[in-house]
Amino acid sequence: MKTGFIVGLLLGAASLSSCDTKKEVVKPTENAITGFLASESTVNSGVRTSGPWELGVVFSSSVAGKLTQVGSKMPEPGSYRIIVWDFDTKQAIRQKTVEQTAPDKLTLNDIESLTLTPNKKYLISINNQSAGTNKKYGFAYKTGSSDFMPFTKGSILVYNASYRNTATALFPDVVTNVKYELYGYPEFTFIPD
Repeated sequence: MKTGFIVGLLLGAASLSSCDTKKEVVKPTENAITGFLASESTVNSGVRTSGPWELGVVFSSSVAGKLTQVGSKMPEPGSYRIIVWDFDTKQAIRQKTVEQTAPDKLTLNDIESLTLTPNKKYLISINNQSAGTNKKYGFAYKTGSSDFMPFTKGSILVYNASYRNTATALFPDVVTNVKYELYGYPEFTFIPD
C-alpha cells in the first residue's frame, strides 16, 4: 500500500514538473512598412491633400508565414478601405475597412489569415477617401528624390509603390514601380511560420 502511494506521488510530481518545461513559443509579429519608416532616419515625410487615390505597396515575404491583420496610419481619422491583392492576377484576396480614430495612429484590424507564399509578390493598398471625402495622406521620400526602395524589414521585401486615381476598388497600376516615394502607409501584420 505504501509503495503504491509513493509511486503515485512520484508520478504526480513528474507530471507537474513536465508541465513547466513545455512552453508555447510565441512568434514575433512584423509590421514592415511602419517599422521601416520609424527606424529609417534618411527618409523624410510629408502630407498631401488630393484624390481620391488607391495607394499601393508591392511586397513579398522571404519565408512562409501568415498575414493576420491589415491597417492604416493616415494623417486624419476616418474609415479606410484596405485591400490585399495578388500581384500577378490583380485580384483582391482580402479586404477590410479600418476605422482609424486618431490622426497618425497605426490602427490594425484582424482579417481571415492569409498564407503568403515565399518570394511571391502581393500588393496592399489603401484608399484615401472616407465617407465620400478625400482625406489627407502621408508620403515618405528621400531628399533629392533618390530611390529608397526596394528595402527589407524583417522577413518582408518592399519593392515599390504604385497608385491609381479612383474611389472604387481597382488595382493601383496606373503609375507603377515608384521607388522614390511611399504613399498612404497601408500596413499589415506578418507572422513567420
